[in-house]
Amino acid sequence: MIEWLNQNQGFIMSLLTLVYVIATLIIVVYNRKVIDEMKQNREEDSRPYIFVYMHKNPRDNTFSLVVKNYGKSGARIEKINIEPKLKFVAKPMEDDFMKNVVLAPNQMVHFMLGERAVETYKKDYIAQVSYKSVTLENKKHYDERYEMITEYASSMGYAHYESSKDKSENALIRIAAELDSIKNNLL
Repeated sequence: MIEWLNQNQGFIMSLLTLVYVIATLIIVVYNRKVIDEMKQNREEDSRPYIFVYMHKNPRDNTFSLVVKNYGKSGARIEKINIEPKLKFVAKPMEDDFMKNVVLAPNQMVHFMLGERAVETYKKDYIAQVSYKSVTLENKKHYDERYEMITEYASSMGYAHYESSKDKSENALIRIAAELDSIKNNLL
């Protein structure tokens, strides 16, 4: 065996080199796959996420439409389409009511609805939103579709009470929360 190895040293070295080349190619392909996954995860982590939903104020029994960016980068809204059409307080809903609006991370916009909550309960809404990232390195386009089901909204309600405070302090906290709710619905 030793004599054969000595006579075929070039063959064995070629075979070992081939094994090293194949192993290196496998490592390169695997590393490329891992890098692509990491790149995709970083992009998904830092992209904008625009959500459209209905918010019911349990105190005054009104609804508002909320558009919020839950992502970590800004978004430019291209189009929001909601079916059936909503009736806003300030003006009728237009097809391009938020076109080119930029929402920063965690920024939200409320639109007060002008119809009675009883009418809103009767319908389920479909919202489709198209938007782009505003970052220079990522100008991707995103399309989202949301079903806004109002069936269970009538059972929403809450009470704000802190046990460490007396009745008058809790009453002031509730009044402040109500004023904040009114302010948010008007903005």
